[in-house]
Amino acid sequence: MASNPAPTVFLSYASADREAARVLRDALPTFGLEVWYDESELGGGEAWDQKIRKQIRECDYFMPVISAQTEARHEGYFRREWRLAVERTLDMADDHAFLLPVVIDDTGQSGARVPEKFLSIQWVRAPGGQPNAALESLCKRLVEGEPVAGPRAPVPTARIAGRAGVSPAIPVKYPEFPIEDAKSKTQFWLQVVGWAFRSGWIFFKQLPRWIRVLVSIWLCVVLLSKGCSSNDHRSSRLSSSESQQIQDISKKYHGSFDKKDISQLAAQIARITDDAVQRPTERSPLLAMPFTAPAGNAEAAKIADSTFVLVYGKLAIAHHGQVGLSQESAACDDSKSTLERGRSNHSAYVLCGAVGTEAAAQVLSVKIFKVSDGSVVWSKSYPVAGADPAKIAEEVNSRVPTLDDDDS
Repeated sequence: MASNPAPTVFLSYASADREAARVLRDALPTFGLEVWYDESELGGGEAWDQKIRKQIRECDYFMPVISAQTEARHEGYFRREWRLAVERTLDMADDHAFLLPVVIDDTGQSGARVPEKFLSIQWVRAPGGQPNAALESLCKRLVEGEPVAGPRAPVPTARIAGRAGVSPAIPVKYPEFPIEDAKSKTQFWLQVVGWAFRSGWIFFKQLPRWIRVLVSIWLCVVLLSKGCSSNDHRSSRLSSSESQQIQDISKKYHGSFDKKDISQLAAQIARITDDAVQRPTERSPLLAMPFTAPAGNAEAAKIADSTFVLVYGKLAIAHHGQVGLSQESAACDDSKSTLERGRSNHSAYVLCGAVGTEAAAQVLSVKIFKVSDGSVVWSKSYPVAGADPAKIAEEVNSRVPTLDDDDS
């Protein structure tokens, strides 16, 4: 009989790795180790859980079998065995070898789903559980009582970083920057663009998953909003026919002197195109108020009226169904009255304009108010002399905020 008993090894594995575990069970005794293996040691009627706990407390070494199967399992009895073994090491010296992780496939140590303690130990690789030189060397040192602790792998830092939401520190290889070719500048810049996209994609994949999810959701929201915007609004450009019809209406419109023209304006604009279906002024996101001019100033009234028709016509067509027309005008400098009109109409914004005098010169001032807080979203003054109503209408339309019924 041998003077010293063979060291005992507790073999812990997931049920899906049973075949590889059997190969290990058969190989280890040939290297001088006694293996405790549940299929061979647990008899019928024994308290299974208590038996396992007892064996883990009394064995000389604990050998967890790590594989893609254990990585895929977020739950399993083998994880309880691993935890019990780690708890036992709390009473051991730091340099004492007790845990002997064995990997039976190409599972990497970095970021593996194993207890933190496993990551501080050099793993032994035995594909399929088959004995090899590394496994034989380990068993020989165990039998002879030689130190078996390998170098500590620099994985715990990455593990801690991974728990904090940062990707493990795995070297990332980016594509090399293209070399400039003097013969073909175009091809070089195309290669630079391709390099930028590839590098950006690699960088994006290294970000924590929660950041990638948020960025993806944000991109989806942006694309959907753009699609909805393109469906809800016509192009801001008017056809030559539409522009001419609005010009004709502006020549006959005298809202500054005849209030009946104001009530007819919306219907006239609506008839220009089928897309610009007239909508009741109640709850329109944008309320357009007829521009005003000083009493008795026919020239100023003409500029105010023609500009308002072009502005309202362009807005009504470009943002069909979202622009209401006030039946009465209000001076832009009287913000209280203007905002009150907007509130009574349940509008989010109010557009108004007025001809006045600034620095001894007549100007047409156009403003867009935000009804909720009374702030001026945009305003500009145009000299009456040489004013181009069409260009003014184009700029005003470009300055209108995004109209959303939910804001009204």
